[in-house]
Amino acid sequence: MRNERRIAFSNLTVDQTDRLIDSFEALPLGGAVNRRIRNSVLKAVAPRRARRSRLIRTLVPLAASLLMLVMFFVAFPKAAQAVSDFIGRVFTPGRYMSEDPAARTPVPSIDEAIAAAAPKDGDYTITLMPDLPDPQQYVDFRAENGYAPFSEENWGWLREIRPEIAEVLYDGNQLIWNTNLYTANEHVREFMDGFGDNAGSKLSVDALMDDVTYTVEGDPTVYPLQVSGHGITPIQDETVLAGADHVVLYSDFDIDPTQPLPDGILTITQNIRICENDAMNYGATVAILTHTFTFDTTKGNTQSAELQEGDIPLLGETYLTVDNMIFAEDGSITSWTISTQKVSLNGVVLHAEYEYLPTGISVVLTLASAPSNWTDNMVNALLRSSNRSIQNTYHKIGNVADMYINGVFVSEAPRPDSWGIGEQRYTLPIYPDQYETTQSVVLKLIHVYNEMLNGTNQIAGEVYTVTNGQSTDKAQTNFSPLVEITVPIPKS
Repeated sequence: MRNERRIAFSNLTVDQTDRLIDSFEALPLGGAVNRRIRNSVLKAVAPRRARRSRLIRTLVPLAASLLMLVMFFVAFPKAAQAVSDFIGRVFTPGRYMSEDPAARTPVPSIDEAIAAAAPKDGDYTITLMPDLPDPQQYVDFRAENGYAPFSEENWGWLREIRPEIAEVLYDGNQLIWNTNLYTANEHVREFMDGFGDNAGSKLSVDALMDDVTYTVEGDPTVYPLQVSGHGITPIQDETVLAGADHVVLYSDFDIDPTQPLPDGILTITQNIRICENDAMNYGATVAILTHTFTFDTTKGNTQSAELQEGDIPLLGETYLTVDNMIFAEDGSITSWTISTQKVSLNGVVLHAEYEYLPTGISVVLTLASAPSNWTDNMVNALLRSSNRSIQNTYHKIGNVADMYINGVFVSEAPRPDSWGIGEQRYTLPIYPDQYETTQSVVLKLIHVYNEMLNGTNQIAGEVYTVTNGQSTDKAQTNFSPLVEITVPIPKS
């Protein structure tokens, strides 16, 4: 596996990617684990999923497509093309930061947030493998796994790498930065060798983030940052590669929205692990690059408008497909069944929080209240994400949110970059400079449930038992409207 951001899943088809995401989302994993796995998958397949969005648009009837695009571009003169390019679930700040700045369709508020971070480089050191703590472990790994012994002739050039912080994007919910690693063009090609397009390079080299910490002015404490997605960005264009004098290491981090980074200047220390062939192989380390830089969080912690919130009562009834799990004291699952039941939604109330960020409007849905007979499993079943296939069908239980802007259907709402159990989080591509020209934003939630599952008639009350924690999940699904949510738009 070349690295966890780009190559691990880059050859999957769209349907294979959807099935992979569906599989781990069904597991009883914690929210942080889900976030890290899902972020890695979606970032790895972003180019392929971009092609998926274009395919979806070609399948829409021509007249409807023209009407949608005309009205959308009229309503959003500055960033419409950016949203059109990244329409649907693939538009994320991570994708924006993965693009070459010179090739991006600019979104002014995101660019302003990047500029406001004002990163500045500090010191850096490069330590080659023989000078690392306990170098014998690396010597042994190389001998046991067919690597040539470390040699100055092969790896001395790493001492000449020059790191430079390129861009930092922080919006109070997300932290992303790009680090440029400057080196000779022949070594840029060696970084690209593992992507399969430049075979024949003398060496193949890769880099990933190791541990990352930060300090705050006036506070001696060293705080850790949890890396979520990271990896070298491939250079696909041979013309660009021919003149390239650096590679870009992308990295993003888990930030708890309830505990944003402190205001002010932070000093980041990032340790970048450089490895032969694949940086996922710890033992193949040939150097550690330690680099410090600073950036300002103040703008990122300042929302474009005050947070708004409100309760949304549900009405009517729906079918709910519920995972019922019983756990042992050691956390293992002793029993796991899946069933579908018809439930009344009367008395179920969702709570919505709306944050107005430079990267879009964040909508977070949680449960405000439910009837006393509702279990946690039922709540988790109600608040989980589904998605459409390219055939406009559903093969996973949960919710899909269709986004309407100024009364016009735009796309499936972007799937959240992060979410916890029993909540749904969407970042809608609506930016501060568009508030005045936006009359309405509506999310229409559609709830998907199982009718048949692995031969069991779920609608008829049959229960499917998961054996040994494994299921083929051959499901026949149906869906029904759940609720329409009108997103408040700030006005001056």
